[in-house]
Amino acid sequence: MRTGRVAAAVLLSALHALNGQSPLAMPAWLAIFPGAAAQTTVFKAMVESTYIARAKPAAVNEHYRKLFEAQNLAFVPNYDGMGTVVRAAADECDLMITIHAQDSGTEVRVDCSAKSTAKETWTALPDSNLRTPVRGPASKNRPDFQAMVAESNARHQQLVKDLNIHPVYHDAPAPAPAWPEWLVHLKGGRLATQAGVDPAGHKLLKSRYKSSEPMTAIYAFYEDLLNANGYRVYNSKLGTGQTTSGVVQNADGHVEGANYPNGHPGPYTEIRVDFHRFYLNEPITVDLKFTTYEFKAPPPFGQ
Repeated sequence: MRTGRVAAAVLLSALHALNGQSPLAMPAWLAIFPGAAAQTTVFKAMVESTYIARAKPAAVNEHYRKLFEAQNLAFVPNYDGMGTVVRAAADECDLMITIHAQDSGTEVRVDCSAKSTAKETWTALPDSNLRTPVRGPASKNRPDFQAMVAESNARHQQLVKDLNIHPVYHDAPAPAPAWPEWLVHLKGGRLATQAGVDPAGHKLLKSRYKSSEPMTAIYAFYEDLLNANGYRVYNSKLGTGQTTSGVVQNADGHVEGANYPNGHPGPYTEIRVDFHRFYLNEPITVDLKFTTYEFKAPPPFGQ
């Protein structure tokens, strides 16, 4: 199979050479997004390059806009229902660039197709009495063009699968509610817990105690504790209030973190610590909640 492909490539190169044409190649000025690694495939009348950019689609669009402007090419992005499509007629070939947002970054596909021509020439191969036609781009209704498109789409789908761009997820139950041993009182003591459910029906465990320590100490203690034990703090606050006599004092705050035992996305547990007081210098009430969440898988991509 490999020998056949090599022979076909040699034959195609020979035909190009005999006809005074250079083999089709991606324009040298059309650089991929910095830091990405592209996979390039060469077909009869097209070169295709695909890659994932670790950047937002807007940054990728801006990258290609600058490249186009440097070549005095009009950069006209259009929306295709999934992302951006840019078409242009460069000196080297006809270009089509698709830019689609993905969870892992931005998927980019660059097609460089041979220029359209209405001419058809005939070239005799060496040591042969047969004449082989060298044609312009095949009609969309011809089997060889349809085969090329099918092969291109198949390679694209395989690349999407290999890079796990559109993974298929499955529903998963919530973890069993179990209070972590390390989730303790500010002074280090264990806490008494009570089981319950939140308004949405998620199972939880909760605990409450009072402390005379500064609110800043409570805030710092639980923020460090959650981060140190795999509960990345994604939401926190330390607020102030003012008494009728005009004294400003820390009045309330919270720290909230989550842990995904099987990786994100998936079922997870959440710890939220709230602390507050209503009167000047009164002890601070500390409320802790440990809540579990199931995972509802999204439908497969394209469905």
